[in-house]
Amino acid sequence: MSTMDDAKPPETDAKRMRLSIPTRIFIGYALIIVGFVIVSLVSFQQHERTARHMRLLDEGYVPLVLNLSEAKATQAAFSNLLERILSERDNIATRAWLNAARKMRPAALDRAFEDLDRAEFIALQMGDPVSLEPLREALDAIQSAYDKTEPVYQALFDALRDQDAARAIDIAGDLKEEEQRISRHHRRAFRILQREMSSAATLAAKEEKRAAWTLILLTSFAVLFALGVMFYAYQLLRPLRALHERVSAVSRGELLPSFGLPERQDEIGRLAIEFERMVEALAARDITLRESERLAAIGRMAAHITHEIRNPLSSIGLNVELLGDELPDGESEGRELIAAIQRELERLKGITEDYLRLARTPNPEKSPLALSKLVAEILDFLSLELAGASVAIEWTDEAPDALIAADSGQLRQALVNLLRNAREAMPMGGTLSLHLSSDTTELRLTIDDEGEGIAIEAREHLFDLFYTTRERGTGLGLPLTRQIIESHGGRLSVEAREPKGTRFTLVFPLIENGYE
Repeated sequence: MSTMDDAKPPETDAKRMRLSIPTRIFIGYALIIVGFVIVSLVSFQQHERTARHMRLLDEGYVPLVLNLSEAKATQAAFSNLLERILSERDNIATRAWLNAARKMRPAALDRAFEDLDRAEFIALQMGDPVSLEPLREALDAIQSAYDKTEPVYQALFDALRDQDAARAIDIAGDLKEEEQRISRHHRRAFRILQREMSSAATLAAKEEKRAAWTLILLTSFAVLFALGVMFYAYQLLRPLRALHERVSAVSRGELLPSFGLPERQDEIGRLAIEFERMVEALAARDITLRESERLAAIGRMAAHITHEIRNPLSSIGLNVELLGDELPDGESEGRELIAAIQRELERLKGITEDYLRLARTPNPEKSPLALSKLVAEILDFLSLELAGASVAIEWTDEAPDALIAADSGQLRQALVNLLRNAREAMPMGGTLSLHLSSDTTELRLTIDDEGEGIAIEAREHLFDLFYTTRERGTGLGLPLTRQIIESHGGRLSVEAREPKGTRFTLVFPLIENGYE
């Protein structure tokens, strides 16, 4: 017994792992928020770095400049005071000034050291320590010079007190040279400080410019990314408009296939595919309903026409028979004419019977049926008829116990019609092949003949009412056959065989526990 594997291949991991549209849109906008948060954090970091550079200038270098400027200005007065103290006759006031200035300048230098320590501490907090060692060395040199001049000034004041002019002049000369050396140390320290301030200001300007450009670039990137996410979301949701238009068209009754909906593997794509399947089902149901209505109308008309002509046909047949009885025995020509009339009357009666069967086909009374046994009985019933037409039978039964739910009388009528059509398709004889097989859900019967086959144009209309390829056919047999098979939940199809011939395929659903 043949079996068919109808199981669909499992979905790939990629399809199972595909993110939904709401998830993708949420991730996109979440990334936008993350991007702007990053921009804000970087901007804050750059602002903090610039602020630290400005703090180094404001709290470190500026006070240091002020104190060094004060010390430098005080130092400039020492040379004048030394000149005046020697030239003045009464130099008590000048000595007081000189002594006061001498005591003040160490305090100014101490403040400069404090400012220097603060500047180094701020630079260390920035994580970018600056090299102020040359400035510290210059201030240390000034401090050493201050300490060196202290005993010399004391000796000068002692000489002035003792009115030892020669000794005071010598000491003052030495002090002037030392003070000039201290002034040079002051100028050197000031130049070093100016250089460091200029470097710090330049660095602060660069940091500010870098922060501005960084902010511009990051903001531009964030805006472009946001626009990209918005465009991506638009692209994701754009097919909804086409789907809405398609739904509106279907609501107006336009059930033609659509080619404008997207073929995607997301929710919208799957929705479009399922919607198109629904539209196809509606269109098929619409066609079926129209066909059913047409068949019902034709059936009513056929029943009415048949009812109207059956009695006249019976009367004509009876009168023709009576007329034949009254003819003399020698009237051979008249009897042949009577026989021809009777044959045509029988054909007309057959046509009316076909119309009645089409109009009055009842709903099938289904019961479990072994199609194998029914086919064997029909072949036995038609064996003499087929043999008389030189038609040989090849019967292959691969599902002897398969059961279907069927009305045996109606199904017998449909199968007899198909087998007689196959016989008529082989006027010179041939082989009629039948093959019965099944899988787990369906039972399949194929009927093959070796006739001339059916043209493609004819196959398209083969199941239409009143369409026939035979000269004296009615076009009712195959439509009635398909109607019977479809009423059993089955399918009937036709296809060409190679090199010649035709194949009819009947498919029926198996009932549960379909094997005895």
